[in-house]
Amino acid sequence: MAIATERRADVSVTIGGREITFESGKLAKQADGSVVVRSGDTMVLATAQGRMEPREGADFFPLTVDVEERMYAAGKIPGGFFKREGRPTERAILTARMIDRPIRPLWPKGYKNETQVICTVLSADLITAHDILCINGASAALMISPMPFLGPVGAVRVAIIDGELVVNPTLPEVEEHEELDLIVVGTPDALTMVEAGANQVVEEKLLEALDLAHDEIRKICEAQLDLQRQAGKAKWLDATVTEEVDGEFGDRIRERINAEGLRAADAVIEEALGELSMDSTEDDVLRQLQRKMSLATVLERARLELVLEPVREQFEADLRALTDAEQDSKELKSAKRQLLFDRIIDTVRLPFPVGPSVGEGEPATAKDSITKNYVKKSAEAIYKELVRRKIAVEKHRPDGRTPEEIRPIECEVGVSPRVHGSGLFTRGQTQIMSLLTLGTAKEGQRIDDLSLETDRRFMHHYNFPPYSVGETGMMRGPKRRDIGHGALAQRSLEPVIPPADEFPYTIRIVSETLESNGSSSMGSVCGSTLALMDAGVPIKAPVSGIAMGLVKEGDDYVILTDIQGAEDHLGDMDFKVAGTRDGITGLQMDIKITGVTREIMQAALEQAKRAREIILDKMLEAIPEVRTELNENAPRISTVKIDPEKIGMVIGKGGETIRGLEADHEVQIDIEEDGTILIYATDGAKAQSAIEAVESLTKEPEVGDEFRNAKVVKTTQFGAFVELKKGTDGLLHVSNVGPGRVGHIEDVINRGDILDVLVQEVDKARGRIGLKLIQKHENGNTVSPEELIERAKDAPPRERTEDRPPRDGGRGGRGGRGGGGRGGRDRERN
Repeated sequence: MAIATERRADVSVTIGGREITFESGKLAKQADGSVVVRSGDTMVLATAQGRMEPREGADFFPLTVDVEERMYAAGKIPGGFFKREGRPTERAILTARMIDRPIRPLWPKGYKNETQVICTVLSADLITAHDILCINGASAALMISPMPFLGPVGAVRVAIIDGELVVNPTLPEVEEHEELDLIVVGTPDALTMVEAGANQVVEEKLLEALDLAHDEIRKICEAQLDLQRQAGKAKWLDATVTEEVDGEFGDRIRERINAEGLRAADAVIEEALGELSMDSTEDDVLRQLQRKMSLATVLERARLELVLEPVREQFEADLRALTDAEQDSKELKSAKRQLLFDRIIDTVRLPFPVGPSVGEGEPATAKDSITKNYVKKSAEAIYKELVRRKIAVEKHRPDGRTPEEIRPIECEVGVSPRVHGSGLFTRGQTQIMSLLTLGTAKEGQRIDDLSLETDRRFMHHYNFPPYSVGETGMMRGPKRRDIGHGALAQRSLEPVIPPADEFPYTIRIVSETLESNGSSSMGSVCGSTLALMDAGVPIKAPVSGIAMGLVKEGDDYVILTDIQGAEDHLGDMDFKVAGTRDGITGLQMDIKITGVTREIMQAALEQAKRAREIILDKMLEAIPEVRTELNENAPRISTVKIDPEKIGMVIGKGGETIRGLEADHEVQIDIEEDGTILIYATDGAKAQSAIEAVESLTKEPEVGDEFRNAKVVKTTQFGAFVELKKGTDGLLHVSNVGPGRVGHIEDVINRGDILDVLVQEVDKARGRIGLKLIQKHENGNTVSPEELIERAKDAPPRERTEDRPPRDGGRGGRGGRGGGGRGGRDRERN
């Protein structure tokens, strides 16, 4: 129900020394909730929209979150042919996931109305990060909307700068100081989500950062509550109205169910609502909507209560026995579950009619669809309760492991013969194959988004095919989950990747999920580390990862290492930690409950560290250290440093020279702006020949240098101009052909001949280079200077057509840049 309003409100809060403002009532007024969040010159429009009716048949909360990065926000025009934004960038998808994860649990139980949150970046100063503003803006838009969001949540970023924790640092500060990039989201009472990339940060420092973040989050939440008090709309589902409706109609609903069955209770809602008329006001419409949703909530609660107890009394023992099936194979566990649930649905005895009567005075013999649905819901709720109690109170995991026990681990490297590095990591029923490719610098990823990152030389991609969980499905490219898992593994590995000046390769790892039952993302971290070591990438330290869980029932709780299956689905915390022996490199945490204390989080981090070290030991059994040599199929990179002024000589006109070098030597060449030339080749000899060619091309000729296979590009009566390298010629004077007299140079040497020459004289002031002949190449053989002089004696006399220049000035050819020749133009002048 979106009604435009001119009611405006704005609040501001100072976080980390920078002001964040929330403004409502100016833009997008027809949305259920609309807030503009601004800090500095970065501005985000966050909107929230929902449907008043629940989605028919939905068994989940249909929430969608989108982040729209508009390039105009940073004064850019999108690249590509179409010149407009297309599919979301990877950063936009990751930001949308960071919005979705903390707000998804904060809704009334059973709420199934379609809800959409859209955050549009209107301005980006590339100083203030827009992702934090998007999270805060999404929460604020939901708070002032009529949807029953149980927020607010606040978000901050924490970094370590010069050893100090800093809240909401600027993007340049995060770029420069890479020790910690931590995003924390929480409510006033508890943290709900954590994302971090870190450079081997110790656990205690991370806990300190979380404490600091929560203090600032409370301020942001209070600002949103202030905005709600000023501009918030009445909620569709109001607790006061629900309590009022329960007191008025609760007993009537239960009586109708006991008399006529679950389906008949729908009539109570229709009777209680009444009808609207043409004279109804907006307040009447809202009031009826609130009562309708409250009645639906009371009805749902009553139906479940009346079915739950009979199912518990008759089948709790059977459901308890089913919890032991978590140790069975997927097929056997599924079969047992299906058999038991079918039996419960068919045979449970309920104290009310379960379906339409088959005749006058005759009870129903078969349950209707609504009754079957609620029997199944009740059985699932009891099963979840039993599993949680078994884990948290009885300290007994579904598969029989102890809380800190890790499933069996197997590691293998070199599993794919043609790739440059590969690792196979298996932990229980989770199996990841990571395959690595080394490429040239120009094969890195170009980044075109609203960040300071322009290119990426290390990439990790994650794939999750349906067969990995024994299912069929469409293969239509990576899903948001795949992108999120790939980014988590990439963030965890980046701190140990060697810098480009030490290892000038582009690195791409693809982690293929072959089996999945518990934290395939952390399996990808382990598999990728194996692949890096197998490929010979000199990483700073090996990285391992583990997924932790928490199940808390009252004051009883247990922290679980290496969670899987039911522990992940039914637990209260999903906690993924990656790192080296020295510290954490990646962290992702989703907390579903309040009451997770600092002591619990500290214990979880310490337990995760012990698990990481155990896994590292297993990995190092497969490959104790990084290979000293690259895979034979990997490209070899050689580096040559030249004067930046001579880059143009290597590239040549229109790239002619560099393409010729690549073709002649079967290599690939990249040139950096500082004059660093990277030569990629699969064969060492080809790389060396290319290095020699580049050095020859850029080196200034000096006295004593020899040039092999140099080509004669022009002849005159007094000598021949020989191309020493592109753009540089030298003069072979007739007097320097050999130990004797040559009347005309063309008696022994012609244009196009191939010579070996020695630099005899370099006159940098005049730009002249004088040469002496070593030998001439003819038909695959060499001819000595002495033999050429003998030929000259037998040559017929020639008519003199031009004067021979003086000996002291005629021995040099024109040089080019810095003393070298200037190519064809100089030849024309001679």
